Amino acid sequence: MTKPITNQMHHFTQNNPEGIGQDSVPALLRRVATTIEELGAIEVYDLIMHNEITDDGTDWPSITVYFDYTHADEPAEDAPGEDAPAVT
Repeated sequence: MTKPITNQMHHFTQNNPEGIGQDSVPALLRRVATTIEELGAIEVYDLIMHNEITDDGTDWPSITVYFDYTHADEPAEDAPGEDAPAVT
């Protein structure tokens, strides 16, 4: 039997708040950059941009970031019953 893969990849998806400016890609990139900086020492593996069209026909892009922590001091798992912090 082969040894199971034990690596873990983290990710988050972020978009602009709904409303005026929700379609601004430059604003979205700034928000994602701020979140990446706030996460600390990480290695980003991939960024994927998605675009949703709202009911009124407006673009609403989002970016999913796939990353891993570069140090052993990564945050502990959430305790059972606790919600992870929201990323908006």
